[in-house]
Amino acid sequence: MIMSNENKWVEAVAKVAKRLHEGQQDKAGVDYFEGHLGFVASLGNTWQEKVVGYLHDVSEDTPHTVEQVLDLLEEEAGGSMGLAEKEKIGKALRLLNHHHSSDRETYIHKIGTDALARAVKMNDLRHNMDIQRLPHPTAKDYLRLERYKQEYAYLSQID
Repeated sequence: MIMSNENKWVEAVAKVAKRLHEGQQDKAGVDYFEGHLGFVASLGNTWQEKVVGYLHDVSEDTPHTVEQVLDLLEEEAGGSMGLAEKEKIGKALRLLNHHHSSDRETYIHKIGTDALARAVKMNDLRHNMDIQRLPHPTAKDYLRLERYKQEYAYLSQID
């Protein structure tokens, strides 16, 4: 059965993301789900952006593949999102995995080719650019902030 209840997908993905990222913390030492993933997902304008927002780091930060995670999501939701949606979300998640690119510039340029991945990465960067969340930012943090600003500027000029 293909589910039409968008909120059901968002609720299910939140549970899956929380479970898969359990015990992880962000750079500020805050629970990764509460401090980062929830924020990124909350900025999503569509249910797909919210789903990818919750899952955007899962294949980098856990031992699960994109396919495994999407299967877990469908299992949690109790239904199928449909092949087209699953492929769209899967593609965005693969693009958001920096391990699939030879360098950071290539990674950002690949993200720029997909509207869903681009929207979620921009939401991710919005969170990452909030230097005030770090209790004691270092010179390295400020350098990373500058890189994030450049990446955000690049992605925001793509239509």
